[in-house]
Amino acid sequence: MILPLCFTDVSDLAADDVQRGRDHAMPSYNDLRKAYGLAPVKSFTEITGESTDQFPTDNPKIDPHDPSDDPDSLDFVQLQDEHGNIIPLGSDAPQENAVTGVCATTLAARLRAIYGDVDKVDAFVGMVSEKHVPGTEFGPLQLAIWKKQFAALRDGDRFFYLSDPVLQTIRQTYGIDCRHTLADLIKLDAGITVQPKVFEAS
Repeated sequence: MILPLCFTDVSDLAADDVQRGRDHAMPSYNDLRKAYGLAPVKSFTEITGESTDQFPTDNPKIDPHDPSDDPDSLDFVQLQDEHGNIIPLGSDAPQENAVTGVCATTLAARLRAIYGDVDKVDAFVGMVSEKHVPGTEFGPLQLAIWKKQFAALRDGDRFFYLSDPVLQTIRQTYGIDCRHTLADLIKLDAGITVQPKVFEAS
């Protein structure tokens, strides 16, 4: 396959995003949290949800003088599949099944080594380093940003179905509500109760 001429080298998208944020005067991570109504964090472990922001002193592979610049600090020490089962390191299974990895050092420790002060963390780096809110793929700040933006897109759309004034008339006249789930409709139509998420195997 021949690549277009514009692709002449490897590009680091995350580094580009950090640089773009700085070029466009994006606020720091903590300032952006405040702008979205979230409390600023006071430690690196508060960002990541990890237990420590210190590099381990008992790992002989990691350079004790400058662990932040040691590639061994990124080695995986544990891998898990989607069910939390441990996957043996060195096997072929991680290539297909690993969804969670534990490194030799915490992300909080690496952030502390790079930034030194939690108020200096770039917004993009802080967002992608956050512990995910349960049931989502986002941390608190990224979730707040996505919610606000998509609510604005929805509420600004005059064709959004919930904005249709006829829905209220239908609800009052026929007792039909567009907010019924499929499980509700099956119960109303067939008289049987099914699990709330009908397409998930229990």
